[in-house]
Amino acid sequence: RTQPPSTHEYWLLKLLLRHDDLVDWAAAHLDPGWVQHPLVRQVVAQRLAAHANQSWISLAAFLEESNTPEMQRLITEATTEPRPLPNPSQQLADVVLRLRNQSIDRQLADSMQRANQPEASEAERLELLHQQQELRHLKRQPIESGQ
Repeated sequence: RTQPPSTHEYWLLKLLLRHDDLVDWAAAHLDPGWVQHPLVRQVVAQRLAAHANQSWISLAAFLEESNTPEMQRLITEATTEPRPLPNPSQQLADVVLRLRNQSIDRQLADSMQRANQPEASEAERLELLHQQQELRHLKRQPIESGQ
């Protein structure tokens, strides 16, 4: 069995699958590449694609089109939990910001590791330092909140 998704990725699924009105905002602000869990990333990408090409019919139809039993189980679990979502648009903005920042942190760590390799040339190190500055700047940028 695969690892369960992080809490934030699980909430992202709940928000995108239970609140059709938030998908427009998510499509404009969320990069599915920020999602680490492969199954969650696949569901998110398919949900955003269904929105983009206007093929979204309903959650039931989406569930039926899901490729694997694991995916169906994840979607069912995320959408049938009875707990209400008090402020979905704000929650979505918070989750997207957190996922973006975690992705930037991973890129920064990778860049720093590459810059510290003995075989890295001076030009590569300078390019990586420049990349790190851009990533830090990007991380300070807000994501406009939903709705």
